[in-house]
Amino acid sequence: KEMTCRFHKGENHADCQNFTMHWVCHRHGYDQRTYNFKFDLTLHAELKVYLFQNVQTLPPQNLSVSLMTSRDFLLTWKAADGSQGLGNALEYEVTYKREWESWEKAASLLLSNTTHCRLSHKNLVPGSSYVARVRAKPGQASGFSGQYSEWSTEVSWETPEGALQPRNLRCLFNGADRLTCSWEVKKAIITSVIFGLFFRASQASAEEECSPVHEKALTHIPYVVQSCEIPVSNSSSQSWYHVSVRAKMEEKVIEAYKNIKVLPPANVSVTVTESQEYELRWIKHTFQYGFIKQRYQVEYWKNNQYEKVCLRKCRSPGFLFAGQMGRTVPLTFI
Repeated sequence: KEMTCRFHKGENHADCQNFTMHWVCHRHGYDQRTYNFKFDLTLHAELKVYLFQNVQTLPPQNLSVSLMTSRDFLLTWKAADGSQGLGNALEYEVTYKREWESWEKAASLLLSNTTHCRLSHKNLVPGSSYVARVRAKPGQASGFSGQYSEWSTEVSWETPEGALQPRNLRCLFNGADRLTCSWEVKKAIITSVIFGLFFRASQASAEEECSPVHEKALTHIPYVVQSCEIPVSNSSSQSWYHVSVRAKMEEKVIEAYKNIKVLPPANVSVTVTESQEYELRWIKHTFQYGFIKQRYQVEYWKNNQYEKVCLRKCRSPGFLFAGQMGRTVPLTFI
């Protein structure tokens, strides 16, 4: 016989997601019986699976890379064991990036009916470490459908080092009013060379310089990323921009008579006079023009006590000093 039971929540229902359920069933009588509890809920799931529309192959195998005589790189792989039944009807997605970049920023290529891919050296950044991977899914021509396989094992390679010119110049339009361009330059040269971004909005327009240029260091490679935003006033009439990055020509007027660096005095000597004073002498360098005067700065200190330097300035190539070395004393110029 069946009977209806009612439930109420247990004591721990307020702070526990998996709370206890108390079921109360009323039946009159005292005879011993065995009871089975049956829910009136449908607790199951069903799915009719059509095999050829729910295919996920195994990942491609034997992914490798080789350098071609054209300086391009060739990626090759083969279909996984068990997937050969699909023949050449597999589609592949190849993604590649520099090692330190995230996969979200990786370049992606979609291929059909092939198990190799050629990466042009023009699309790769010189002097970089790259990594690539590939995955597969049934193509439309196979009569199968499904989803991509898991990714293959990764393969890595190095691109040859390039020259000192800026590399990896790229620009992205925000779809409204800004064209942001970025490029990479070696850290070793940015202290002595300033790079600028120059652009033309059309063939007939004058070249302009973008400003300001922002800079961001890359800790994992010896390069910095520089970038600049070009304002776009009318994208409908200016759909093409010509941009270039080059070293800026810096000019500075240097007045020779204000930038004289004299050679150091020669033959510096010290002698003791009869009055127990010390006479310091040296030979000055003469200029072609006699009207150029020279001033001298003298330092003296106790041996191994350079931090207690005493300074004196004078105009003639010699002076006298008395007393203990290392002390500040009156000087007599000679």
